[in-house]
Parts: sequence; C-alpha cells; structure tokens
Amino acid sequence: MSLLLYGIVAEDTQLALEPDGSPHAGEEPMQLVKAATLAALVKPCEADVSREPAAALAFGQQIMHVHQQTTIIPIRYGCVLADEDAVTQHLLNHEAHYQTQLVELENCDEMGIRLSLASAEDNAVTTPQASGLDYLRSRKLAYAVPEHAERQAALLNNAFTGLYRRHCAEISMFNGQRTYLLSYLVPRTGLQAFRDQFNTLANNMTDIGVISGPWPPYNFAS
Repeated sequence: MSLLLYGIVAEDTQLALEPDGSPHAGEEPMQLVKAATLAALVKPCEADVSREPAAALAFGQQIMHVHQQTTIIPIRYGCVLADEDAVTQHLLNHEAHYQTQLVELENCDEMGIRLSLASAEDNAVTTPQASGLDYLRSRKLAYAVPEHAERQAALLNNAFTGLYRRHCAEISMFNGQRTYLLSYLVPRTGLQAFRDQFNTLANNMTDIGVISGPWPPYNFAS
C-alpha cells in the first residue's frame, strides 16, 4: 500500500503520534520511517488520496499535533510515495536540504497577515464585447499586486523587523476574494511581541489586514 507523507522531523525525535496517544478508530496510525539523520511521518493510504475537505482537514490537524511537540517540515496534503523503500530513498536523496530546513524552522511558528485586494479593478473588462487585448490587460491586472498592497507589505515588514526570521508573500483566494497573504516565520518566544506589535499598528492604521496563526510553517517548507 502507498504511504501518505505528512512531514519530516529529526531522526531522534520522540513523539506521541496521535492526539490521544492511540490510533483513531478505523484508521491506521502514523508511522516514523527513519533514514540517516531524518524521519518521515507517513500513513498507509490508497494511491489516489481522498479530495474531501474533511480528509485534508484531518491531515492538517495531525501535522499541527506534531508541530506542537517538535520542529517539523510540513508537507502539503497529497504527497504519496510508493512504499517504505521509496520514503527511505527520498530521505537519503534530500538529507542535506531537509537538515538545513530543520535548522531554519526550529522552534518557529508561521504567522499570517491577509490584506484584501478587493476593488473595482476586480470587475475589469470581461464582457464578450471586450477586445482580446483588453481582456488580457484585465487578467494581468487581476494577478498583479497593487501598489497600495506593496506599500502596506513594506510597512508591515519594517514594523516587524527583529521579530521574524523570514517572510514571504503571495496572492491567494480567500472566501472568494483575492487577498495578499504575508507570511512570517516567527520564533515561538517572540509570538506575543509579534501580536502586540500588530495590535499597536491596528490601533493607529486602517486596512492593516487580518492576522492569523500560529500555524505549522507551510509557506517556509520546501
């Protein structure tokens, strides 16, 4: 049977693999496959994993459970390897990269700030009467980061200086609207300072965005 990959941890990590210390009813427990200095968290699955929202949610909850215990390189839902030998070979092939990532992610959480990009531009030319060039310009505009969002991101990055190790940004859809998601890799010891700084900014600015987290560091894992 194939193995669904949840994440990568250090080989000597001691874990309670299930929230209650035992397998969930009717489910296989997660397993640790070790190779060299790493261990992969896996669970037996069908070759085609379920695309039901509940399955993806349960997957995320189990990664969160491990993340609360140790440093994990979280894998996004849907990564399936053929068998244990394939998992072992994957760890051996990528050992140096994963070791570097574990050092970068150690004792960190991901915090997010989501800026809304909703505007009249979202309703740009899409009618059948529009020329092809107008339509392409409209789509280019839809996927570009507006200047005001770039300015806001620069302000936030500067305000959080010293409170995060890395940051990244991407346009994404959230509740049917385009948003600009700013993600920060924050040491756990600095989470409260990060929140306090956001609250200070929110009290003095408008359109500061919506904060979320802490999360496993999905946007800093590769």
